[in-house]
Amino acid sequence: MERARLDFDDLQAFFLVAETGSFARAAQRMESSKSIISRRVARLEATLLTKLLQRTARGTHLTEAGANYYEQARQAVTQLECAAENLIETTADLAGPIRFTGPVSFGYHYLAPVLAAFAQQYPRIELDIEFSDETTDLIGGGFDLAVRVGELGDLSLTVRRLCHSGRVVVASPDYLASHPPIVTPADLNQHVLLHYNGSQTQDLWRYSYQGETHSLKIKPHMRSNSAAMLMSAVKAGVGVMVMPVYITDAALQSGDVQVVLPDYDWGVAEISLILPQGRNATKRVRSLVDFLVQKFHNKFG
Repeated sequence: MERARLDFDDLQAFFLVAETGSFARAAQRMESSKSIISRRVARLEATLLTKLLQRTARGTHLTEAGANYYEQARQAVTQLECAAENLIETTADLAGPIRFTGPVSFGYHYLAPVLAAFAQQYPRIELDIEFSDETTDLIGGGFDLAVRVGELGDLSLTVRRLCHSGRVVVASPDYLASHPPIVTPADLNQHVLLHYNGSQTQDLWRYSYQGETHSLKIKPHMRSNSAAMLMSAVKAGVGVMVMPVYITDAALQSGDVQVVLPDYDWGVAEISLILPQGRNATKRVRSLVDFLVQKFHNKFG
């Protein structure tokens, strides 16, 4: 039986449609047209004698055969790409693109200067940086590396711990002066509570006291995945919030907010480096991982 002859661009078109769920978005990523992407996928299906994608009113989805083929073919092509890039990088300075994403507050205050230092050290590496408080689809967005704070729900991700930041309860001096005193965690539910979705996904504030761990079920009056917006609300006297120290540090130093219940341990927010599943990191991505780990070692104690 004659072996199927595969076109690499047809494969890439199929991968992008599978990852984005859209022929239009795949065309945009490949800087091509929707009709060309459609023809490439149709040619691949004809070559394989198998239907790989199913179009519905809700979008484009992989068939069962398509899902199996994607998993195997994606891994094989990624390994070929990495082998080629690693070969090039053994004979030249590190070069090429890295697409990177991270949360806004941590990105602006802590990642930005470190990424700038990395860019100076490796001038031939092209950094494409996107800061967002949304949980980004790494594969669909074409990202090589991400920083995430807090709980990681997707166990398929490749994770490397970067650092961690302790959590504290904070409120503004004006709020504390005009509301009943907060002596124990049980008092918090008598107050206006703000909840940061970025580091704790459930409506629970966990804490430890005298060696015992407790969970406080809360009813937030305001919630958001934007740390900057919530910090503005707390400084304005809206309410009380648990937040990682890296977010509250500047406001604590300026006196805009104060720590509440300092004798209680409110845990830590884990800060992790994430790589997409099944994608072997190139040398330039590994160099950025190592650079970040070195810079953030014991960053917050």
